[in-house]
Amino acid sequence: MDLLIAGGTQFVGRHIVETALARGHKVTLLNRGQSGQGLFPGVERIQADRTVDVSPVKGRKFDSCIDVSGYFRRHVRMLAEAVKPTVRHFCFISTVSVYADWRPAPAVSEDFELAKTDTPDHELRDNKDYGALKALAEDAAHQIYGDGTLIIRPGLVVGPRDHTNRFTYWVTRLAEGGEVLAPGPAERPVQFIDARDLAAFTLHMVEKRAAGVYNATGPAKRLTMAEMLDAIGKTVASTAKLTWVDAEFLVEKEVKPYTEMPIWLPGSEKRPLFATISLDRSIPAGLKHRPLAETAKDTLAWWKGEKDPPVAAAMTREKERDLLAKWKARKK
Repeated sequence: MDLLIAGGTQFVGRHIVETALARGHKVTLLNRGQSGQGLFPGVERIQADRTVDVSPVKGRKFDSCIDVSGYFRRHVRMLAEAVKPTVRHFCFISTVSVYADWRPAPAVSEDFELAKTDTPDHELRDNKDYGALKALAEDAAHQIYGDGTLIIRPGLVVGPRDHTNRFTYWVTRLAEGGEVLAPGPAERPVQFIDARDLAAFTLHMVEKRAAGVYNATGPAKRLTMAEMLDAIGKTVASTAKLTWVDAEFLVEKEVKPYTEMPIWLPGSEKRPLFATISLDRSIPAGLKHRPLAETAKDTLAWWKGEKDPPVAAAMTREKERDLLAKWKARKK
């Protein structure tokens, strides 16, 4: 296939490009050219700021356009309108954050209500309206491509090159050893997907010119926080000792969820949020998950090879020690 990929040099987009090339597809990138200059020699690059002008892609023929970098409705519409006359298929990478209702249901399906916002779609205040704006972007793609639109909604994406450090934090922290603060309860469910599995599923669906909406997270067998940390610990030969701390304590101490304490959200022990995503549509369609041990091993190897390891999400060792001391003193 001949693919146009908007983005393609950062985390998810880079894995999609690598997977596409490995499958023998021809790839053309549309981006600003501000990152990944040395990546993908021989791949054509159309340098343009998609938020301002996408005219360089007009009239170009491709089998499918994969939009990895769209956040706002007007940008997705601009690209979709530009390629619609000559591109049969459009794939938009969205997010499970589009869902409005996180009731404690058995699973959140693709048919659940979507978030809404009155925020102008050129504003994004501290990620407050991230999901709702992505929902508007999905709608823009549907308005242009109708039944030819493929929407992929990933959950938490992890693995090599994840500079958000959310999953990477646990891999590197457990590899380091010592006493590790673990956010309770231990049985709280978690979901995430290796970026390479997301890329493989996306390309699988694009190759079929599939349409519709598909959640993309995992694993297929639900994991608890304790099972995840145990699996990571075994993979990295950890000598760490986990100390489970109540969620109420973390809230009281104003620990920042998902940043200072990755893969943890207050209240998620009662309403599991991003851990109740249904895969009943995606797995039959071809979504596959590699073993967690492989993701952990490869993530650690990538992190060790980085000149500037990711620090976007992390609790400092000083704060971790302080919180553990206060937790133990409280329990006496």
